[in-house]
Amino acid sequence: MTGLKKTYDILLKNLKIVDGTGAPAFYGDIGIKGDTIVLVGKAEGSGEKELDCTGLIAAPGFIDIHNHSDFSVILLPDAPNYLSQGVTTLVVGNCGYSGAPLTPKNRRMFEKVFGKNLPFEMESDNMPFGAYLKILDKYPKAVNIANLVGHGNIRGAVLGLENLKPSKEEMDEMKRVLSEAMESGAFGMSTGLIYDPGIFADTNEIAELCSVVKEYRGIYATHIRNESDLLVDAVMEAIEVGKKTGVRVQISHHKASGKRNWGLVKTTLDLMQYYRRRGVEVTCDVYPCTFANTGLYDCLPSWIRGQAFEEQIAKKDVRERLRSELSRPSDDFENIILDAGFDGLIISSSEKFKEFEGKSIAEISKILEMDPYDTIFHLLEKDRDIYVLAGGMSEDDVRYIIKHDLSMVCSDSEILEFGEGKPHPRGYMAFTKVISSYVREENLLSLEEAVKKMTYLPAWKLGLHDRGMLKPGFKADIAVFDYWNIDYSSAYGDPHHYSKGMVHVLVNGVPVILNEQFTGERPGVVLRRR
Repeated sequence: MTGLKKTYDILLKNLKIVDGTGAPAFYGDIGIKGDTIVLVGKAEGSGEKELDCTGLIAAPGFIDIHNHSDFSVILLPDAPNYLSQGVTTLVVGNCGYSGAPLTPKNRRMFEKVFGKNLPFEMESDNMPFGAYLKILDKYPKAVNIANLVGHGNIRGAVLGLENLKPSKEEMDEMKRVLSEAMESGAFGMSTGLIYDPGIFADTNEIAELCSVVKEYRGIYATHIRNESDLLVDAVMEAIEVGKKTGVRVQISHHKASGKRNWGLVKTTLDLMQYYRRRGVEVTCDVYPCTFANTGLYDCLPSWIRGQAFEEQIAKKDVRERLRSELSRPSDDFENIILDAGFDGLIISSSEKFKEFEGKSIAEISKILEMDPYDTIFHLLEKDRDIYVLAGGMSEDDVRYIIKHDLSMVCSDSEILEFGEGKPHPRGYMAFTKVISSYVREENLLSLEEAVKKMTYLPAWKLGLHDRGMLKPGFKADIAVFDYWNIDYSSAYGDPHHYSKGMVHVLVNGVPVILNEQFTGERPGVVLRRR
């Protein structure tokens, strides 16, 4: 029988298969030709490459629906912190920030979020969204990238970063910029309503833009206006946008911040269920951690934000006003500093204060012999772009959201430079923790439920019709893992550890992890809404 053509390019044999739909696992083989699954069941032919997977579990490659690797995928294309978790697709452009559009008016926003140096040469000072996707196409990458367009980019491109209300002509221009992004393949629009310049937009502005997103069947992913004392109001604002426009709503990294607000997620998820019965398609995502990661500058009230920030924060009367407002709950801004407390506010990255990375504001105050508020003002006066880990969340709330039918799993992180800084550990372990802790150890979820939250549900939400399930005709993004060995050691203050337990990971039919080793292959593609 020599000389017969092999039936499959790759044949994964003797698997326990969790297909992504939530249906009970079953046993069989997976046959792949090119970048596509052609068999899920019992193989009758043979493969050019055959992998005996006895004792292992196969799932669709995980989809991180809330990610920030817009530029790091170019700088760090091998994405090892995600591949080691079985993540094969990153959805970027979240929290109102995306790789484009980029203009001189929103350049400062880019420098804050992505750094001062772009990882590629621009042909002009203006880069529309379609041009950015074409640039991404050119760079080999190990993972797939799906893009949202950031409302902050759109607003900043037209109005700049100040507190301005758009005129009719400016609103029309924002719609044109948004339409260009959707035509180019964006899966929807995101907002970051605690960040500049999204914080300056009212509900009517968001709804008017979402009416354009609806025309393209895209999603509206929102970092809502408040995750603390006005959590319910902020969730209702997102729901109102969906109700008014018919757009599909995704509430990003859902949480309740501050001990006085713990338990409110039961109310907000009940509201989502209620309005779903009334025709609003609203869902959410969640990361399995109790610390957030944000800019220290973004923890301040909106009135001090702007181009003259360093000059303003140096003034005694401004500091006294800030001290007063930051020491109590607010109806005007999300007081993350109060929610986290000085012990729970930890520097994750700072260009000018590297020596303080991994230390809390309480610890730095003792070192500097300063009051904690003065410490914050001092740090921000010298480095506006400091990022912090911020506590204030309840583990019980996290479990409740993850268990809920409307939630999906995310990392809210990016491709990370191994050993650089003290980033949030979720970038190394968000998906691994769900399986090892919430499924295997605590039985909070079944494996089938957890995999569905990482695969089928985000693919359904985005409108990815050929990913998120193990099914003939679907792209061969596959995670094969040892259920009893999958684990993580990444932790706060000691984040740089890859997850373990992924034996084989395939992206578009190409092994990027084979026998627990990174292969260096870069078969990822830029996905476009269609």
